[in-house]
Amino acid sequence: MSETPDDLNKKLLDEAGRIINAANEKDVTVRLLGSIAFRYHCPKYVKYLDVMDRKLTDLDFASYSTERDKVEKLLAEMGYTTQSYVLIAAVGLGRSLYWKEKDKQLKIDIFWDRLKMNHTIDFAGRLEFDKPTIPLSELLQEKLQIVKLNAKDVKDTLVLLLEHEVKEGSGDKEIVDIASILQKASTDWGYYYTFTTNLKRIQDYLREIDMLSEQEKSTVHERISMIRMAFENVPKSLAWKLRARVGAKKKWYMEVQ
Repeated sequence: MSETPDDLNKKLLDEAGRIINAANEKDVTVRLLGSIAFRYHCPKYVKYLDVMDRKLTDLDFASYSTERDKVEKLLAEMGYTTQSYVLIAAVGLGRSLYWKEKDKQLKIDIFWDRLKMNHTIDFAGRLEFDKPTIPLSELLQEKLQIVKLNAKDVKDTLVLLLEHEVKEGSGDKEIVDIASILQKASTDWGYYYTFTTNLKRIQDYLREIDMLSEQEKSTVHERISMIRMAFENVPKSLAWKLRARVGAKKKWYMEVQ
């Protein structure tokens, strides 16, 4: 009998737990990101990811390059391998790809020090703040930095903002603290533009969601509106203002390779 998407979901969730537990036992810094991280951090509303048919495909982790030897030793002990040509190419992009020798469906992408995609999310000094996932602020940024936001990323973001309050300077692990997001948005027009555009898209998408109650939709809408207002009100740097004059006529993001 062939493996179903639900079987793969369970396999990936189980494997994520095994890796996190092994990393904790050996005091290795490994944090989940990607859709599985949203499932871990949103237990109350994770049901909606299932209802919205949010499938899992692989495992994404963040770590520090200073711990790379320890991480790779841990993965090797758990049956993971890579190829030199894959490793060299990926490390140039700040990431490494591994897969389990006995089960090629189990693939791991590790981002070292930062998530470098359409925009860069720096993990310096942040991975210690939460576990087993990257902090909520970085989880939100992971999705909002995607220029071509798709339905699966919208679903993850909706569940995150439904489950967690949003504040500036909270410091609470269960609240999305947007202080660092605002700091970057005040100096980087491209980052600001992508994020505010995506927040508007997500609000528009809310109208098409049937399974959320009107109260739940209102909660997400209000939290997004709060973030958008904070983006508009934060003082902007001179560099931001000069780049804003050019606008989207010039590419404001990096291409994902």
